[in-house]
Amino acid sequence: MKNINIIFIGAPGTGKGTQSELISKIYDIPKISVGELLRKIINNNNISNKIKLGNLIPDNIVCDIVKTRLYKNDCDNGFILDGFPRNINQAQYLTINNIKINFVFNIKLSYKIIIKRLLGRRIHRPSGRIYHIKYNPPLTYGVDNITNEQLVLRKDDNIKVIKHRLKIHSEQIGNIINYYKQEVKLGNIISYKEIDGFRSINLISSEIVNIINSFS
Repeated sequence: MKNINIIFIGAPGTGKGTQSELISKIYDIPKISVGELLRKIINNNNISNKIKLGNLIPDNIVCDIVKTRLYKNDCDNGFILDGFPRNINQAQYLTINNIKINFVFNIKLSYKIIIKRLLGRRIHRPSGRIYHIKYNPPLTYGVDNITNEQLVLRKDDNIKVIKHRLKIHSEQIGNIINYYKQEVKLGNIISYKEIDGFRSINLISSEIVNIINSFS
């Protein structure tokens, strides 16, 4: 397969970031976390406040940022979108702009488990690497495996914001799923698969790799 263009969708805390990181290394294609892009390059206070409160950023802003990132040379052989699209307009934007998608993986997990995961999540802010105090702890407590820099709790990983983010997700995900199932029928994407997120990281990544390789 010439290009491997992948989307990971699913609620916050299902493991999209972790799987994106692993699959990125296996196929040597960039992982693009839209949330991290927004946190790094947007200084507008109104938008920063939206992120902290768990609200979606206006589509025109997010889509322009994603399009610009996907046109960089490191995406020539493929890419992984982590956390985009988050609504039907963003999904349609990719199609309208002839941004080809091969695989869509929807990682599913109960909201009860998601809340526990997010409250225990820690990140290395400069790189975006994600850890969990129980499920994916760093080698040394509280510090990044590579740089030994301090890990932090994201400001939006608190119970009030988490529940709000999950509410928004539940309102949007149905339309996105239906859209990509239809795209498979039309032959515009190769595969849409729902992945059970309540398993080990390695088992999930092995399933994803097997699906991708079955079409190569």
